[in-house]
Amino acid sequence: MTTEWWPELYDDLLADVLLEDASEVDATLRFLVEKLRLAPGARVFDQCAGTGRLSIPLAKWGADVVGVEQAARYVERARAAAQAANVTVRFDVGDAFEYAPDPPCTAAINWWTSFGYLPDDDANARMLRRAFEALVPGGRFALDYPNIANLYTVFRPHEITRRGDITMLRESRLDLANGLLHKRWTFLRGTQRVERDSTLKLYTPDRLGALLASVGFVELQMFGGLDGSPLALERPRCIVVGVRP
Repeated sequence: MTTEWWPELYDDLLADVLLEDASEVDATLRFLVEKLRLAPGARVFDQCAGTGRLSIPLAKWGADVVGVEQAARYVERARAAAQAANVTVRFDVGDAFEYAPDPPCTAAINWWTSFGYLPDDDANARMLRRAFEALVPGGRFALDYPNIANLYTVFRPHEITRRGDITMLRESRLDLANGLLHKRWTFLRGTQRVERDSTLKLYTPDRLGALLASVGFVELQMFGGLDGSPLALERPRCIVVGVRP
């Protein structure tokens, strides 16, 4: 497996299974509007925008959205979806480790575990620095990441997800010595079988907060879910909101 595993994993198969689910979009939009203190017309940066699952609803709400995504096929899908929804969103193909929008934004998001893809802290921090640079002073950033304390207590080595004619198997392995989660993804569609690998750096909430603080974010808040509940062991998510001073 190469260091950069994500260009292979993020294809149409994964998108069809995981990136078209709109069940949480309304709750996510309410959370972001409140916690990022958005007003209509606010310029928002969607870092790792995928197929536009959040960018397009934000644009419908009234935000001026710019998104970056490494997968050119996802950008094609996002642009088509924005056109079908009759909204204007700027979607760029680019590397989120290097890309920052110009002019800067009043808010930025990195959602659905689009962070922590490298085993090295300094390498992962590059993406957070781009989010920091994407903001005007006083701008707010929201990072959606698993609550690793919870993951350790409920770890499941095998998960099966079915959507339409696709079956997706996730086989997970914890590397506790190095703080990594390795996954083997298997997609089955008719006679087609596709296997991919991924790696996630496991940041406990305190380490995640320290990493955001190291690139300059202040006033860090941590939430356990889209209802704004406090971070707790039983909550599967760790949503961190920080401010660029």
